[in-house]
Amino acid sequence: MREAHPRRRAVWLTVIGLAFVLGGSVAWLGWSAMEARDALLAARTEVGQLQAQARAGEIDDARATLTDVQRHASLARERTSGPLWAVAGALPWAGPHVDAVRAVAEAVDELATHALPPLVEATALVDPAALRPVNGRVDVQPLAEVAPQISGADTAVRASLQRIEDVDTAGLIDAVAGPVADLRGQLAEVAADTATASRAAALLPAMLGIDGPRTYLVLVQNNAEPRATGGIAGAVLLLRAVDGRLEVLEQRRGGDLSGLAEPVVTLSDAEKDLFGPLLGTDMRDVNFTPDFPRSARIAQAVWEAQVGGSVDGVLSVDPGALALVLGATGPIMLPDGTELNADNVVPRLLNEVYLELADPVLQDEFFAATAAAVFGAVSGGQGDPVRVVDALAEAARRGRLMVWSADEDEQGRLSGTVLSGELRGRSGDDAVIGLYLNDGTQAKLGYYLNVDAEVKVLECLAGGAQRVRVSSTFMYAPPDDVVDLPRYLLGLDGIVPLGDFRTNVLLYVPAKGSLEAVRVNNEPASLHAQIHEGLAVGALTWTFTPGQVYKMEADITTGPGQNGTVQLRTSPLATGFDHVSAVSKCVEAR
Repeated sequence: MREAHPRRRAVWLTVIGLAFVLGGSVAWLGWSAMEARDALLAARTEVGQLQAQARAGEIDDARATLTDVQRHASLARERTSGPLWAVAGALPWAGPHVDAVRAVAEAVDELATHALPPLVEATALVDPAALRPVNGRVDVQPLAEVAPQISGADTAVRASLQRIEDVDTAGLIDAVAGPVADLRGQLAEVAADTATASRAAALLPAMLGIDGPRTYLVLVQNNAEPRATGGIAGAVLLLRAVDGRLEVLEQRRGGDLSGLAEPVVTLSDAEKDLFGPLLGTDMRDVNFTPDFPRSARIAQAVWEAQVGGSVDGVLSVDPGALALVLGATGPIMLPDGTELNADNVVPRLLNEVYLELADPVLQDEFFAATAAAVFGAVSGGQGDPVRVVDALAEAARRGRLMVWSADEDEQGRLSGTVLSGELRGRSGDDAVIGLYLNDGTQAKLGYYLNVDAEVKVLECLAGGAQRVRVSSTFMYAPPDDVVDLPRYLLGLDGIVPLGDFRTNVLLYVPAKGSLEAVRVNNEPASLHAQIHEGLAVGALTWTFTPGQVYKMEADITTGPGQNGTVQLRTSPLATGFDHVSAVSKCVEAR
């Protein structure tokens, strides 16, 4: 047999050698990918654990968990680096998958290296227990000192999130796209926490008077007479904050802050049309508008016109928020010996007081005294501070706690948070729909109104818009003897027959969206159309007889680029009706 040519033999040996090298490289890539995957999964679990420990103030455990996160994150980045991964990233089919895995590993490593350590240490310095009021004072100096590092950590978290947001998951296999989407969601939650912490660290010291006294109005909203942001301001408190110490200076009835001859602010044509002049002349009606910053500015002007003095900010709470707080502080005792707790504060304030006290002045005094007592429990450090903070946060998420600052820089930091109560038609790529109520009876019968609503995505449209349907049911269910209830509860004569209830309904369309159709009780309905703050809004009025139900369906097309979650913002009522949201099926079309 003829012996192979030496050059040909060299070629075959090279090919065989390359095959062995390639096989070994593929095996090594597979092994390193598996190790990176396991490390990333471990890090993802540990980041969630770290969040929970930081929120609970478990600092030693958080530090230990951080060490584990950093070890796994570093391992994942190491295993997805090097020349072989670079070569694999250049291959047509494998490239996008390799790039996605490397981006995830880099983002997690940067999070563990640059963002999480300062957050853990900041939590160690300012844990909730350290912020517990002592003798009515909160020591906010430590919070002011760590504000810069919390801000830096927030910047690093958002940078890691942006890296993951930039990963194009279209065309990736589920085994890669799924974890990327999961991490994107988890980092979004971390970013929400750090953004809130950063704003709080920057805002709280100044707003609590570390640089000098501040005065605030607290509007205590009464949901039994609904308004767009909750209910009438039946009671108003004046607070003073000095170096972390809060005290109630004055309490007034909302009705005492009314009767101005002219609005205290210039009302727009849309405001005059939708809300009338009382928006600017009566403290009880400043929240006819669903835009809380506007309500707050008007409340500030009404107080300064009627009482005098300067007001640095406005807060709003309702009995639903008080119930959440009492769940954390435990029961409180009023001066008259009444015990209020999380279960009885809403019916007590919004219904029973009207059945037991005939004098409206005494009713409003009871309302104000309750708010002041709850405030005193919180400022006095009653209850678990972690649970109190959680209760306040939940109240804000439900639209039952809102804050406005007259300082433009501070208000800029509040803007976009759950505390701001802004009227808006979109939030990022989320569409925002508004469904608000304003009582038209001048009564306290809103306590008996039950409302339920849901949002359903019907279709994904070109340009990132989507068709959605808002379905809502309104049921007025007063007791059988409603006409025998106290006259103050039933309202003024001549507006509606005694025992009936009237409300104005406002339906706000997302920014640059359109209202396609509205049906009430399965019949086409026409609405009074208006443009308010750049948003299309339709208004209608319903009068309920006892037991009557109105069902409304609205088909809406969102604006372009709004293919995220669909948010439905609502007027918080005595019976609930908190904000609703629906995860869009159009998210995958991003």
